[in-house]
Amino acid sequence: MKAEQDARLRVLRFGRVSPLRSQTLWHAIAEGVSNGAPATLSFMRPDSPYVSVGYHHDLGQVDLDACERAGLPVYRRMVGGGAVYLDEGQLFFQITVAATDLPPARHDALSRLLTPALAAFDAAGLPAHLDRSGEILVGDRKVCGHGAGQIGNAVVVVGNLIECFHHETAAGLMRTPGRATAAEALRLMRRYVGPEEGSSVDPVAFEHAAVRSYAEALGREPSEGRLTGVEREALARWDRRLASPEWQAGPARRRSSAWQLKVRSGVYVVAAEHAGARVEASVVDGRLDALRLEDPEASGGASAAVQALRGRPLAEVPAVLADLGAAGRRLTAAFAAASGGEVAVTSRARAATSQEAR
Repeated sequence: MKAEQDARLRVLRFGRVSPLRSQTLWHAIAEGVSNGAPATLSFMRPDSPYVSVGYHHDLGQVDLDACERAGLPVYRRMVGGGAVYLDEGQLFFQITVAATDLPPARHDALSRLLTPALAAFDAAGLPAHLDRSGEILVGDRKVCGHGAGQIGNAVVVVGNLIECFHHETAAGLMRTPGRATAAEALRLMRRYVGPEEGSSVDPVAFEHAAVRSYAEALGREPSEGRLTGVEREALARWDRRLASPEWQAGPARRRSSAWQLKVRSGVYVVAAEHAGARVEASVVDGRLDALRLEDPEASGGASAAVQALRGRPLAEVPAVLADLGAAGRRLTAAFAAASGGEVAVTSRARAATSQEAR
């Protein structure tokens, strides 16, 4: 009996659920699969908006006051990723399998669990592709947010079919360093998140195609199912955990001097300061898009540097700023902090900047 059950792809359709349940259900399913339940494909839609934060993400990047004023709860999920705005315009899907059924390399495992979703997006009217970083795009627009993680002995990939996206609302719930970065975040969200305006998206076709595609990819027979006793018990436990202030606060982490908001893979807004120098920039596929530089000693040189850097790869920042002397070194160090290491600072420049700061 167990062998027959394990050979199936269990399909769970929950319809509209509360924001809390739209997160705790798949956490509970992961526990079930970890304890012997078959590979499971599940679908659900939140019945109202909320914000979800990745397990290791800094909660300080969410404007909690704005969320409270709007009556939006904030939940921290077990898988990674940043803060995201979620609402009823998004159909959630989750594929959960035993860790032993996947290749050991994370990239290969993620590709295996995301690739079958492409047929579903195509059936829904969105001819999507998977980029090198695992983002699901139509053209260069993100139409699916996803996260992955291991809970017990199960691996779960959670994703969403973005039917429509409320860019202004989403941007307004993120805490930004200032108006300029807030405006740039909204501009990039409008440009790179959600289907093109006027696109027709069919969520029913998405579900049907996803079941067929995942069943074929995993070599299993799809079968409508329901939660096990283990999963129902886990669900009550996860309801309490995700709603608790301690879980929402998340694990302790070092505070960073840099701020970064990811819009989609390869598209983000950054800001950082170093020894009086300040950088605000947006990056699109490795190149600087919009840019603002400030340093008390740079004067007119900063404006010229902005013009020289716009459209350039991040790797060229140190060379372009070298002519600004000490101000250029400080700005390069700020860039290095903002970009998470994509801008390299030589040991000599780092030492000089450190000496100047003293």
